Order: sequence, then structure tokens, then C-alpha cells
Amino acid sequence: MNIGIVSDEISQNPEHAFKVAKRLGATHIEIRDVRGKNVCLLSDAEILELRSLASKLGLQISNIDSYAFKVYIHDEAGIDWSLSTLERAIEITKLLDLNFTRVFTFWWHGGLAKNLERITEILSRALDLASSEGITLAVENEYSCMVGTGKETRKLLEAVNSRWLKVLWDPGNAFFAREEPYPEGYEQVRDAIVHVHLKDAVVENGAFKFKPIGSGAIDYLGQLRSLGQSFRGVLSLETHYTPPGGNKEDGTVESFNGLLNILSKLRAV
Repeated sequence: MNIGIVSDEISQNPEHAFKVAKRLGATHIEIRDVRGKNVCLLSDAEILELRSLASKLGLQISNIDSYAFKVYIHDEAGIDWSLSTLERAIEITKLLDLNFTRVFTFWWHGGLAKNLERITEILSRALDLASSEGITLAVENEYSCMVGTGKETRKLLEAVNSRWLKVLWDPGNAFFAREEPYPEGYEQVRDAIVHVHLKDAVVENGAFKFKPIGSGAIDYLGQLRSLGQSFRGVLSLETHYTPPGGNKEDGTVESFNGLLNILSKLRAV
């Protein structure tokens, strides 16, 4: 499997983040925030510098992450900002010779059923921008947004009905959205996944808590086994876990080792 890491889950310093990712054994790096700025705010020269750094270390950039459509659905200024941000994300995606970029589905406000028509309308405008440049939009299921579960993601795919809209599947986000990520949520979207984020979690004393991969409630043994049978994209670690007394890098290292442990069990079968 192609294993990646979201760089700022290690450090905002890309050189340090990339080196740690390589040392751990990742093949890919995903770029979201760099030195306190989202990747879409970087210049072309800065983007090419990141690509050069990755290449020197033997890493490939899997994708870049904007925050397009992480706004309220009735925020017209926010929608305009998202469309502008998406245009820049598409430019960067093409500059890096990649073929998809991430989008969201607006902060949760009233639920998907109430807002599906409006979401479809706005995403159709976004898809016009992307498809004209040959770029696919990968919608991430995000528990704080209108589309958080696999079931909701399927409803969106059917409503939009475009080959240019695919899925960035996040089992951890589905769990936070109160869905069983595998197999329930995964079965809804498995045919449309172009990228995967990996994080684990549990409910402790009534509250959701992030955990290292393999230490939470998500069936990652089953999830990774199924992905290994048909998925050929990148599994990207976005752990969100910080151990007691540690930092984000410590959490990523612990989660990466947990991921390797699960993969070793799959190989042994």
C-alpha cells in the first residue's frame, strides 16, 4: 500500500516533517499547512521548492489540502472565498501534476436533507471550475460539516451525479459523526474513493477522543484488508492524536507504528 502522512501532523516546518515521514517509512507526503499558512497561500516558487524537497528525500506529494467550503452555506462571502481558494488549489494541483483536490460540504447547519439542493448547486459551480481543468474534486466526509458519514456522502454523490466528484474517505470522521466506519460507512463509498485519511478514536466517559491507529474503536484491520483488495491510492495518516506529555510528532510516530503493526498482521494472514 502507498502510505502517506499529512505534513503538519508532524511539524509546520516542511523540511523536518518530510524527513520524519521518510524515516518512518512513508512513501507520500500530503501538504496542508506550512509555517502557519495554508498551502493555497503559497507562491508557485514555494510550491516547487516543496516538490523539490520531497523528491530529494524520495517522497511523492500525494495531494494538497485547501479549506474550500468549510464555511456556512448562507455565507455568500465565504462561498466566494471558497471558489477563489479552489481556483488556486486547482492551479497548484496542476503545477504538481496531480489529478484531484479536496473540498468540504459547509459547516453543519440544519443537516444534509435540508441543504442538499443548495450544496449540490454550489458544488456544481465548483465542479465546472475543476472539470474544465481536468481536475477531480474529492469531497471529504467531515463530522463538523453537512456530509460526515459514508451514507451522507453517497446521498451527495447521487444528487450531484458527476464523474468529476469522488471521495476522500475518513473513517475517523465517520466515527465522530456516529456511524460505524467499517463496514457500514465504507460500503456506501468504496467505489468512489480516491484518497484516504487515517485517524482512530474512542468514546471515553461520554466524550470522543483521538487515539493512535489500532488503539481506538475503528476496525482498521477489516478496513485496511478491504482497501488492500481494490484501492490503489494513498492512505494518508492524519492522526490528530497528541499523547499525554508529548506533541503532534510523537502522536504521529505512535500512530504510524500502530498502522505498521496492523499491516504486518494482514501480511501474515
